[in-house]
Amino acid sequence: MQAIPGYVVLLALAWAISEDRRAIRWRTVAAGVLLQLALALVLIAFTPAQRAILLLNDGAEALQRATDAGTAFLFGYLGGGALPFQELRPGSSFVLAFKILPLVLVISALSALLFHWGVLQRVAGAFALVLRRTMGVDGPLALAAAVHIFVGMIEAPLLIRPYLQRMDRGELFAVMSCGMAGVAGTVMVIYAAVLGPVVPGALGVILTASVISTPAALAVAALMVPFGPGQGGAAALAAPDGDAPRSALDALVR
Repeated sequence: MQAIPGYVVLLALAWAISEDRRAIRWRTVAAGVLLQLALALVLIAFTPAQRAILLLNDGAEALQRATDAGTAFLFGYLGGGALPFQELRPGSSFVLAFKILPLVLVISALSALLFHWGVLQRVAGAFALVLRRTMGVDGPLALAAAVHIFVGMIEAPLLIRPYLQRMDRGELFAVMSCGMAGVAGTVMVIYAAVLGPVVPGALGVILTASVISTPAALAVAALMVPFGPGQGGAAALAAPDGDAPRSALDALVR
């Protein structure tokens, strides 16, 4: 019950500080709110979706264990190996540089590899299709909003860099709003690694929050800085010309 008036108040606040209330596309706003609720119900109450989330969580935990094993092998007790001394306070031997940054490198390398193979583009394209059909958000904005579920504030705009000059003020604001509404896949796994011991299925919770936050961010952005129907068509999620990796190994090294 507390969340229901929260919805109303937050949307009313966004409408109150809108740059142009007459230009608001109410279809985008209403569809964003309804899509968020629908995705939440599917991801939380639909058993196959829950199993898929749990599989992703298990995969992240396996990746974390593998990274920990490699880090401990390379850095010894600094990376999580057996301590040569007694730990007086639990967690005092945790070293961020040797426990978390290796995971960042692993996730970044895997993301580059999946992007090179075209896997990330297909997943993001599916989300972009949902946004186009339900919210009327098209073109580069739809793809940037979809890919924000997996990548961070810097990477997503870079993926649509050739189209940024043609996007209007409202579309750019929507891209930034989606970026601030979620976290990158690397950060998701880091949060899951930190919260895993105390929050069962932490990655599933974080991933659910990131997915349902994207249509909500588009709805709020459409209220605050209204944008038009977009450029039309789907922008290709490809690396900038001259910067594409030539092989899987090249992608991993970069």
